[in-house]
Amino acid sequence: MIFTIQNLGFAIGGFLLEGWLAFAARCVCALVLLALGAVARALLRKKIFPKLLAHSWHFEATGILLRSFALPAERMVWLTGIYFALASLPWAIAPVPKFLLVVYQMAMTLCICKGLYHASDVATLLLKSCGEEIRSNKTLLSLLDTTYKVLVVILGVATIAQESGFPIGSIVAGAGLIGLTISLAAQETASNIFSGIVILIDKPFAVGDWILVGDVEGEVIDINFRSIKIRSLDKTVSIITNSKVCSSTIVNCAMRSTRPYKFTLGVTYNTSRAKLEQLMADLTAMLEASPYVEKGSALVRLTSFGDSSINLLVSAYLLTNQAGTFLQMQNDLNLNVMDVMQKNNVDFAFPSTTVYLSQ
Repeated sequence: MIFTIQNLGFAIGGFLLEGWLAFAARCVCALVLLALGAVARALLRKKIFPKLLAHSWHFEATGILLRSFALPAERMVWLTGIYFALASLPWAIAPVPKFLLVVYQMAMTLCICKGLYHASDVATLLLKSCGEEIRSNKTLLSLLDTTYKVLVVILGVATIAQESGFPIGSIVAGAGLIGLTISLAAQETASNIFSGIVILIDKPFAVGDWILVGDVEGEVIDINFRSIKIRSLDKTVSIITNSKVCSSTIVNCAMRSTRPYKFTLGVTYNTSRAKLEQLMADLTAMLEASPYVEKGSALVRLTSFGDSSINLLVSAYLLTNQAGTFLQMQNDLNLNVMDVMQKNNVDFAFPSTTVYLSQ
């Protein structure tokens, strides 16, 4: 140490001052420390941090931390100068130096927490090795950002409480017991949250996709950490918890490029073989010529003989994955099927019974 501060005296080297001269020397020392703090703050703001931020760092976290700690570091240097200036003054009240130390430690903790709080982009680096879909998932990024900030706040509050003299150990133990009780009572909620995270990471579907989950089919209109919402064709909205979604088989119709157009066409038994063959040929030609149908997918075959009809299988794949568009295409094709039936003079079969009376 260049100088030492004694009770009511000020000594530098072998030279000792007492009384008002010692008090004046301490005030001058306090002003010098304040000036040093101000100079150091100015250097950080105008020289050091601009050069550090302009440098290209190998690790991305370095640049994020430098940007977030630029202002807190200046304040820490300035507060350090203020603390040492106040601590160098003679205080008649004995607890004041200890109080100043506690306030200084709390202020330093707040500055560090502020820097860490604004460095939340570091949390997103955890997803750097993941795919583009995951890295661009706004909901997952928001979750990581919120979780990181909450942890920083909790750590800061606990540290300040410890510095203030609170029995943080007992508080943590009590909070752990309360947290255990709450977690046991909220297992289903926790399961839904973790399942929601899995859905966001795995991304089996997105908002706007047409999916089938169990016996619920419709368009996904919302995804959150508890549930998903599906709007069916009749405009009803079904809410399914994430844990049920993860345990069910999910059919994502939006991931397919086509939709199947398939039904059984029943014609009357008085239809001759020639008419049947001509009908099947005309139906196949109609489907192949339609701009709705995938080329080479049209199929018309006689499959069975029913109680009151000859059954033809009509099958094709339509070039859409949207439910509304598919319904319109299906409507047009069904009308075309009726035209082909009328053209070939073939009647639709309907359930009927023939009764024979014995004489």
